[in-house]
Amino acid sequence: MSVKSHSPDNIYTQHVKQLINMVYPYESGFGSVFEDARHYFSLTPTLEAHIEKIKANIERVTNIKRKKGDAHIVEELTDKLKKNTQKLEDERLARIQRLHAVCEKIIELSEGESWDETQHLSSKFLGTLMLLTPGSSGRGFARIHQRYKPLYKAVLTLRLVDKLLTHDTISHKYLSKYRKAAFRFDGDTMWREKWKSELAIPIITAAMLQDVGLQCPQAITILKGENGDLDEFRLLAEPHRKELLKLNYHYTMKYLSDGLGTPKYVGNDRSERDEFDKIQYDAHHFLLQLVKDAFISKTGLGEVIKIPQIYASFVLSTKYDYSRLSLPKGYMLIEQLSKKGALNKQLAQDFMEIVGYFPQGFGITFIPTNEHNQEKDQFECAIVIGLNPRNPAEPYCKVVTRNQNYISSGIQETIPKNRNLYFPANRKKLMRIGRERLTEIMSQLSSNFSADSIDDLIPSYWEPYDFFGFKKHQNLWAKIK
Repeated sequence: MSVKSHSPDNIYTQHVKQLINMVYPYESGFGSVFEDARHYFSLTPTLEAHIEKIKANIERVTNIKRKKGDAHIVEELTDKLKKNTQKLEDERLARIQRLHAVCEKIIELSEGESWDETQHLSSKFLGTLMLLTPGSSGRGFARIHQRYKPLYKAVLTLRLVDKLLTHDTISHKYLSKYRKAAFRFDGDTMWREKWKSELAIPIITAAMLQDVGLQCPQAITILKGENGDLDEFRLLAEPHRKELLKLNYHYTMKYLSDGLGTPKYVGNDRSERDEFDKIQYDAHHFLLQLVKDAFISKTGLGEVIKIPQIYASFVLSTKYDYSRLSLPKGYMLIEQLSKKGALNKQLAQDFMEIVGYFPQGFGITFIPTNEHNQEKDQFECAIVIGLNPRNPAEPYCKVVTRNQNYISSGIQETIPKNRNLYFPANRKKLMRIGRERLTEIMSQLSSNFSADSIDDLIPSYWEPYDFFGFKKHQNLWAKIK
């Protein structure tokens, strides 16, 4: 994938942006995973109806008393049927090809040679997505979140599945075959390929497309209105919500079953083809089970994608009252649902251990210490850059300011809870800083800050979107050595 040298972003950020456009671009017409779904729902029925009409005409002509020239008509209709049926199949295979290209790219950007490198790259991927969103202060944040969420869910789900396989949290016939998937981190190329094609791709597909049914025309009409002039992110009335849920389930399953289906074997070896078809059938059946159970919750399998969905829908919410300040509550929501028995407790615990309180890319404000480990009368800013915190309240961060000035060479450290200003008790420690000094500090850190905001200080967090907008600030994640 070519990258323009004059781009304001570093290479990794460019690739993430390109991937976003491969999945859910801001504008249609360039080809993407979600545009493929919209085309399938809106255009494919016409082609299918045309094929059925040709079949009916062939049957009608062959059943009536033969006349001179009928054979030619049947031959012509049969040729049309063949061409249209092939067109239908070619479109299906093209959708699979695009989807698999996206899956490969997600794996490339979030998967490493070792477990540590995989956690590192996954953190980088999730953090980059978060840092590319302007938060509720930006125009159209809901639309941005809608576009980024499928990718965010996909990577979270991959990491959750890795974790559950280590202790078999969910007993499932298909999943149990991949308990040795971690062998790929030991240089086992067979397991790396097996994991990718038989587990990772179905999981990514399920996570990204679990709500693809909302792309059908009926759902779009409910969301946007007959004339397309309604706010699709508004709070819907109960009857509309119920109808939307039914449509989503029906058309999501239809798209996965008929709109995608399984890839086609290419080659001439019959035994190889039979093995390929069996592997693809099993993987596709697992995919359908995964998504179906996320809707109807009968076996618990669906929670593998349901838990990341709940979390991502909070962290990348499309609701009008979205606030960065509330993001740590995404962890608490999973915790509460687990305690109430609404989620598998072990699986929820696995997930919470991965994400911690603070999402990747979250802006932490904290009290620094001097060389004697004494707390200073000031605060600095950092960005969360690590998954799997030892303590969920103590994120692993990259420090990005020194004396309230942006720097690119800050250290990476775990911010202890007793110095993290997200927690009210710690903010009280800094109340002695003068009003003028606070105004000066915050004006340096945020282009949106005004003196009227001073009463909200000491800041419990900061917004790093502006900071990340500069290429020199995008290398937050040091390479694993």
